[in-house]
Amino acid sequence: MFERIRKWFFYREFNATLHARKRSTGGTNPEKKIAILFDGTSEDDRKTVHRFKKMINKDGSREVKSLAYVDNNLPLDNVDYAAYNRKNLKWYGAPFGNRVEEFIGRDEDVLIVLCKEMTLHYEYLIGFSRAAFIIGPAMEKAEKYFDLIIDAGQGIDLDALIRQMVSAVDQVCIKTPGR
Repeated sequence: MFERIRKWFFYREFNATLHARKRSTGGTNPEKKIAILFDGTSEDDRKTVHRFKKMINKDGSREVKSLAYVDNNLPLDNVDYAAYNRKNLKWYGAPFGNRVEEFIGRDEDVLIVLCKEMTLHYEYLIGFSRAAFIIGPAMEKAEKYFDLIIDAGQGIDLDALIRQMVSAVDQVCIKTPGR
């Protein structure tokens, strides 16, 4: 019963402000600003995403930002990456805080979701993202939010998910000379 009440409050806030979501529309290959949303609880996953960010931006021509959810209640004052945790979740699941507002407020060309399941706080961030193109794995409600869904299967590690995403994007993108 508590879970139903919690979800009712979450979707009441979510749906009341969802009309403010404005997704930009891009042209051919406008991937200059890229955001990555991921579960950063594991240090190995944070390192994997850091390597992925470097791979995306080899030549330095893109702006690549990320936001990690760290599943704990510890202070995040000393972390050197953008993150939020359980202290930044309202009792009904909606995230809040400066890092969350900054992430939502950016006009991204591409949002890459590297999460294993659609929790309420991820749904909130994805739903309010102003990204022109959203890529993520097949999960609950993926068809509602993602423009490109990657069927990665169950139990896949983050490296394999990233490889599958890169492969899928390579198959559908328009190649420009020199890239």
